[in-house]
Amino acid sequence: MEKRNVVNMLLAMMMVVFPIFGFIYIHQDHVRQPQAQSGWMDLRSSQLHAGTVRLDGEWEFYSGQLLMPEDFEPAPDSGRAAPANGMLVTVPGAWNRYLNEAGEGTGYGTFRLRVMLPEAKEAVYGVHTTNIRMANRIFVNGHEAGSSGMPDTEPNGKLQGNIPYTGFVPINDDYAEIIVQVSNYIYSTGGMIGTLQFGEAKAIQNSRERAVYADVLTVASLVIPAGYFLALYRLRREERSLLFLGMFSFGAVIYVLTHGEKLIDLLIPSLDYGLVIRMQWISSALIYYFLLRYIDLALPGAVHRPVLLLVRLSTVAFIGIGIAVPTLTFSSWEGMVITCGLLVIGYVIMRMLPRLGTRQSHVFLTSVSVLSIIVIIVLHMMSLLGRPQFAALIPFEMFFFVAAQALLHAKRFAETTKESEELSQRLLTLDGLKDEFLAKTSHELRTPLHGIINMAYSLQQGAAGPVSAAQAAQLSLVASTGRRLALLVEDILDFSKLKHGELILHRQAVHLPSVAQSVVDVVALLQTRKEVRLVQDWPNGLPLVQADENRLRQILFNLLGNAVKFTERGTIHLQAEHEGAFVRVSVTDTGIGIARDKQEQIFQAYDQSGSSGAGLREYEGTGLGLSIAKQLVELNGGKIWVESELGKGAAFHFTIPVAAAEPVEAEEAVMEKAPLLADDTGAAPFIANPPKEEREGEPAHVLLVDDDPVNVQVLVNLLSLDGIRTTATASAEEAWLALSEAGPSLDLVIADWMMPDVSGLALCERIRERFSLSELPVLLLTAKNRPADIQTAFHAGVNDYLSKPVDADELRARVKTLLDMRRSAQASLRSQMAFLQAQIKPHFLYNALNTIISFCPVHPDKAMELLVDLSRFLRSSFAFHNTDQLIRLEKEMELVEAYLSLEKARFEERLDFELEVGSSQWVLIPPLSIQPIVKNAIVHGLMKRAAGGRVKVSVKESEDEVHVCVEDNGIGMRKELVRQVQFEHGSGRSVGLKNIQKRLLALNSTGLHITSSEERGTSVQFSLPKAGRRPPIEKGWREGPHESDID
Repeated sequence: MEKRNVVNMLLAMMMVVFPIFGFIYIHQDHVRQPQAQSGWMDLRSSQLHAGTVRLDGEWEFYSGQLLMPEDFEPAPDSGRAAPANGMLVTVPGAWNRYLNEAGEGTGYGTFRLRVMLPEAKEAVYGVHTTNIRMANRIFVNGHEAGSSGMPDTEPNGKLQGNIPYTGFVPINDDYAEIIVQVSNYIYSTGGMIGTLQFGEAKAIQNSRERAVYADVLTVASLVIPAGYFLALYRLRREERSLLFLGMFSFGAVIYVLTHGEKLIDLLIPSLDYGLVIRMQWISSALIYYFLLRYIDLALPGAVHRPVLLLVRLSTVAFIGIGIAVPTLTFSSWEGMVITCGLLVIGYVIMRMLPRLGTRQSHVFLTSVSVLSIIVIIVLHMMSLLGRPQFAALIPFEMFFFVAAQALLHAKRFAETTKESEELSQRLLTLDGLKDEFLAKTSHELRTPLHGIINMAYSLQQGAAGPVSAAQAAQLSLVASTGRRLALLVEDILDFSKLKHGELILHRQAVHLPSVAQSVVDVVALLQTRKEVRLVQDWPNGLPLVQADENRLRQILFNLLGNAVKFTERGTIHLQAEHEGAFVRVSVTDTGIGIARDKQEQIFQAYDQSGSSGAGLREYEGTGLGLSIAKQLVELNGGKIWVESELGKGAAFHFTIPVAAAEPVEAEEAVMEKAPLLADDTGAAPFIANPPKEEREGEPAHVLLVDDDPVNVQVLVNLLSLDGIRTTATASAEEAWLALSEAGPSLDLVIADWMMPDVSGLALCERIRERFSLSELPVLLLTAKNRPADIQTAFHAGVNDYLSKPVDADELRARVKTLLDMRRSAQASLRSQMAFLQAQIKPHFLYNALNTIISFCPVHPDKAMELLVDLSRFLRSSFAFHNTDQLIRLEKEMELVEAYLSLEKARFEERLDFELEVGSSQWVLIPPLSIQPIVKNAIVHGLMKRAAGGRVKVSVKESEDEVHVCVEDNGIGMRKELVRQVQFEHGSGRSVGLKNIQKRLLALNSTGLHITSSEERGTSVQFSLPKAGRRPPIEKGWREGPHESDID
């Protein structure tokens, strides 16, 4: 066996064997104690001044009698005799076996013992109770020594009590008569359960103090670790074992306070003893459960799942019993709790002992802690069962428990510290490698980047021949994009130099407004799509500043770039003020602002607090700009700070020392406001026309939605190669406006997922509220390619997606496929519209002709009118304009009126109709949009009734819309059919109402509104915007950051 295992086993043996030796010693001491016989105890040869004596042995007991001392003094003159029905019983022990024949523990009685003392001398003697159940009162030689509760012959829960106490009386005889009255009505067992100690006053007082001190020490030994474990758990939530160890300690505190000397009476003197009993029961159940949970979490695999589940259910049951069941009832089940506790202890010992020899120190220390707790529980149970001397061994076991826990957490702290140091060293190494990689990569990128910029500039200037205006604009865009990337490369290089102290400044007198103007010009070129205005405010007499001009320019560029990035629309102020030996420069914006708790972090490298604090991931950058600005300001002899409130913009201030040269006058006039937009009209949508070559047919129309102008221009160029007309917008709100204005003329929407305010995904969801997948396809561009992101996009109604960077040929192929799909869907819809004409079935013509023939002999004029109506109906039905998207209202009403006239002549009194049409017949509506509804009302509504009914067609106008309503009083429609027509897309057997519903939705209408009640009739309504108008667009349409929008 290895040396380590030998040491571990010796420690475990010492922890367990020491209490065994203590038990043997206490037992031998108990054997030496005198025993009462026949109600007498002889203490004449005992040294009472040296200690206390346990009054164990045979006592006299009088069941059903609460006797006073005078009852044992016979008075022959008065005829009073000695108490009868006395018996000898063994104390300590429960009185259930001799109190009554039923063996119940409730009742009352009197115990009596006479003690022979060493010699007759006046001395003060005392008694110390441990566990007399329940209410009790003690008399010594006729004097009341003490009481707990008040014994009574009738049940009275309020007078019950079992709190240990001491009592003292003077004795000058050679014997002492001790009478104990006891009554119990709230517990299943009663009597003198614990021993009664007797001795001189000083010895009794010492005995009481030792017992109280032992309990106080135990409580303190549990409270301190409990608080420590719970506080440690609050700091380290992942270690749940600390929580249950702390809860076990607190449960053990409640257990100790309600047992032994019952210190809870000192804390809450007026506490009802029934509540104390419930606390004893519940705390007994909880400590075993918390102990098992601690072992389960501290030593994974040590506790079997079924065992843990069984103990959990048992604990819940015990708690419910302790709360709801009377104490007299559940106290009879006390053996069940003890049995469960012993089973848990045995199971834990069985699982812990094999782990004492383990090589892992934390497993050994945890096992020692658990075994110490188990020994403590056993010792406490022994003291409660009439051996209070065992309580003296509890502090020894507490030492093992505290020492094991202290070593365990000290070792864990040392290991954690060592891991942190190793991790920190590794992170420092990785950080250095990262900086080195960034620096080398930036160096490698800088040369080709400058080559791209210079080549684009030279081509723009005509190095390879004359260029057109469009080509010059494209080359300028390439150059500006290259400059943006070059600035990022420079930031990375500068950060590396600053970190290693390699940056050299060339400080000189600098004219601040001139440097600032050059920065503003660059920022204006790089930012052309935002509604932001820049105001410069330079006071007269502003002195020169002492700074490195290039680095000052870099500071201003970083601060202005940060302001522009976080300001979608508004104003940015750049101003300065002379303050003694410094000039304070301020950059103030009206953007999203910075939370107060993030303002200290934003100047740290790679920090994203400015964007993450606002919840806007689309604004994130490298996180180097503000960090570099801060270091450059400090290197130039100034300081930088920020003032901001979330949602109210931010103000960055920094100071620069004044140069030693004489101040010069700045420009007299304050700089005018300079917009950051390409023009001052705002970021309106712009149209890119296809090449001038002749192309067959109408060109497709695609809506582009992207906040990056470079991406937009790339898409415009690619799509123009295929003759596609494009409308470009910079936000979802602009796209929705453009979509509403263009209406059905749009063939496709290409949107970027990540955009400010409203994402492309939210825009797609809004589009799907009005257009189906085939009516207006959506192609989503995204950097996301995880399956969950793709699934989210398709759920939102996206037809297809492309991952960035996009391959040009793949993009054109995807666009062509989606456009072909839409054309096929439109052709199918037109075929359905044409099929409506085919619904003039032969039997309708037969019925119409038969009706006309029947009128010829009797009413030839009426027959002539019906022939005219039939002619109008057939001419309108077969007209070619019925495949158009919109026709004049009067054309549709001619068809309706002709149809109604024919049906009226056929059904006569069974059909009645009313037409209510406004005077503005010039409004445009979809063809065959009213007549099929009227036909449906007559055929499926009115004629299903024997009496027929009435149909009413009304067309009304408002300022912006046309409202059409067809009402009948027929049999109505089932709710399922109404829901199918209004909300279900896709093809079906019905080409009537569903076809109308699809065409209305495609025309920016809200579709059919059907109100129907069976046997009462149906109302079908729809509204359309007048020609040349569009529905109102909600202003301020915004959304919060979508959960799936985070890369």
